[in-house]
Amino acid sequence: MLLERRVIVFPRADFLNAMRRYGERNSKAMPDVAPTALTFDPAQDVSLTITFGAVRGGVETRFAFTREDVGHALAEHCRDHKVPLPKDVAKQVEKFKDGAAISMQIGSPGMHVMIIDDQEVMRNIIKKLLTKANPAQVTEADSAVKALEMLRSGDVDPDVILCDLHMENMDGAQFLRELRADKANINNKKPVLILTGDKNEQAHELSRQMGASKVLTKPISADDLIQQIRLVQGYFETSK
Repeated sequence: MLLERRVIVFPRADFLNAMRRYGERNSKAMPDVAPTALTFDPAQDVSLTITFGAVRGGVETRFAFTREDVGHALAEHCRDHKVPLPKDVAKQVEKFKDGAAISMQIGSPGMHVMIIDDQEVMRNIIKKLLTKANPAQVTEADSAVKALEMLRSGDVDPDVILCDLHMENMDGAQFLRELRADKANINNKKPVLILTGDKNEQAHELSRQMGASKVLTKPISADDLIQQIRLVQGYFETSK
């Protein structure tokens, strides 16, 4: 049960200032002009792209930041402005209108994970790996087709989806393509981690292009899997 949720909001100007300051500290100094575009999607590993227009016949400049970069930038902005951040509390980066926000969950909300794999033995292995995170609910689907039906119906509302890449009838890439394209599906923007034993980078890149939040290569440890789940949910560590 979620006991309390606190949110610190960063309007666009504050968000951009936080990223400028972070960029200066990390060899990514940005031009002192307004950007032409700012694209932010916390569900993606590289979640923020800031674009500046071309100057004097040059080319436009883009600065890319990971989800963790954004988390650290916002946390540093809070420290610089003496905004208290509770210690030992899960912190999550979120999109807020045209800016960003840090949300903090006080208590244990529990996590709902959906596992999609056509092999029961693999679903059992993944469930065992997840026990360390103590998820509140685990939903299984033995095919991508069945998973899409469950997600479309609204009967399930997972926080994160773990999907195998190579399956019969419909593979993980096709599942992603259909899920992301279905705007009527309330789950179409949920984070999806693709799990695969295939080390072919082209297959990984295709999955990312189809909308995978992350592609993970099996075998994977429980700690690594749980860490990646937390990352795609927007959580970050402030210990650095």
